[in-house]
Amino acid sequence: MPDGSSSPSLPRWNLEVPYPGLESPGFRREKDLLRRLVRRAAGAATRAAAPGEEGRLLLSHIEAYNRAAALHEKLSAYAYMHFSTDTGSAAAARELEALDTLALPLRRAETEFRVLLGEMKTPVAALLRTHAALRPYGSFLREQRYLSKRQMTPDLEELAADLALSGADAWERLQQAVSAGVSMEWSKKERKTLVELRSLASHRDRTIREKAYRLELAGWEGVTVPLGFALNGVKGFSISLNRRRGWRDTLEKTVRQSRMSPASFRCLLEAMNEALPVFRRYYRAKAWALGLPKLAFFDLFAPLGKEKRRWTFPRAVDYIAGKFSLFSPDLGDFARRAAVERWIDAEPRKGKIGGAYCIGLGRESRIFCNFDGTFSSVSTLAHELGHAYHHEVLKDAAPLLRSYPMTLAETASIFSETIVMDGALETAPPEERLYLVEQHLQDSGQVVVDILSRFNFEKELFARRERGSLSPEDLSLAMRRAQRETYGPVLDEEYQHPYMWAVKGHYYRQDLAFYNFPYAFGLLFALGLAARYRTEGPGFAAVYRKILAAAGSHSAVETARLAGFDLETPGFWRAGVEKIAGYVDIFEGMVKS
Repeated sequence: MPDGSSSPSLPRWNLEVPYPGLESPGFRREKDLLRRLVRRAAGAATRAAAPGEEGRLLLSHIEAYNRAAALHEKLSAYAYMHFSTDTGSAAAARELEALDTLALPLRRAETEFRVLLGEMKTPVAALLRTHAALRPYGSFLREQRYLSKRQMTPDLEELAADLALSGADAWERLQQAVSAGVSMEWSKKERKTLVELRSLASHRDRTIREKAYRLELAGWEGVTVPLGFALNGVKGFSISLNRRRGWRDTLEKTVRQSRMSPASFRCLLEAMNEALPVFRRYYRAKAWALGLPKLAFFDLFAPLGKEKRRWTFPRAVDYIAGKFSLFSPDLGDFARRAAVERWIDAEPRKGKIGGAYCIGLGRESRIFCNFDGTFSSVSTLAHELGHAYHHEVLKDAAPLLRSYPMTLAETASIFSETIVMDGALETAPPEERLYLVEQHLQDSGQVVVDILSRFNFEKELFARRERGSLSPEDLSLAMRRAQRETYGPVLDEEYQHPYMWAVKGHYYRQDLAFYNFPYAFGLLFALGLAARYRTEGPGFAAVYRKILAAAGSHSAVETARLAGFDLETPGFWRAGVEKIAGYVDIFEGMVKS
């Protein structure tokens, strides 16, 4: 295959597994079963606890909820797979909404369970001593008891979940559908989607990059009105609910949701800000190498060095599996299985949303990406396979014990990326080494510098949204300010990306605000894990698997301790920054030699 982006050779999901289709009898039967399981779970949560029976009642609720949640996750994932690869599918959109409606009583069951747990006079520790079956749920029960003080009444929580279907969740789907439907005229014979235009940011020809950038901005500008309404709607919805639930602000909720302690979060944010001068050194050196006084936004992904290969998808899978196998044969075999069994949808096409994700589908995973034949897309595939392997490790755990926060999810994925990148750097010929080092710094810069700009933007957005709606112009100006704060003088202010608030779909998730910093957490934690692996060798694979297994039932701080790390000390995070600084030193030496 001469070009890795040639769509006939790129795989699509096998959408006939686990069901032949959204209208198939098998899908309908399981949907009917879900109705029954949801009713059972809702009923279990409303029963009063007789003296001495608290433990049995909690177990009854947990078991009923686990069964209903597992099936809902599977059906919803299947419907979302259809929607994300064809946003014009009315049937997929209907199914997603129908499944969310069907599962609404589970939200009430969660609320009732927290009320029940919060009113129990028996301490959690005593319940765990007398009921062995509850012991794996110790962290979960303590977390739920805390959250019992951060919720509304069951009636109001049920109303909020119901309203979200036609409110915040609908705004999120609007952003996905609108952005996937925009295309711009590239030539008289060709139109390109916004996803395709963004992929040209890594083109070697600066005139091509600039043309794609300008067309992309024009495309986003044309949809800023509906997306501005959508973003205001989502954030306003979140603010109202969080205030009613007793959170000081949305950030307090997000830190708790990430299972981080306030101290560990402060240390992470401090390290990200301390890393900015390191990355500005990299950006100055890159501008010098490109013969520019400053970088435009469309220069951030400009390749340096020589990428000798255009990657076919099969070759990318073989390469990733090979690097994974050096760390753990189990991980390498898993990557090959995902490709052979058609778990991966890699072909960019009209109607398919941008980006990449991994989603659980029962005991299996499915991976979504837009493969373009570059090493960057190879790295993205490794990232998503890392998520899928995490799911594989936890596939036998109950749903409530495999629900891990984004911080730990991104650790698994970025660690997998790091294995591939480190392996590539070790074996690359000299002419390719510059390219790979620069790719690594590109990705790290996005995870620290750009994500910090998005964090700062969202912090301002929430503060201002408290007082009223922001216009598209307000949003774009706020994004420009946020980019100036982190990139500093190395980014040409005339060529920023003011519509990044429209690009990033995570902003439109009302249940997942401040999605940004978990990626930085994952990067710095993964660099620490990779350093341990280089010191300890193959034996570290068992420790890594233990960390992944713990992620669903422990806090981020507790999970890190399994690897000997203390997240509540600045030194842990600075060690990751120092590793990046070492790559910047290498990069400067290469481009200026």
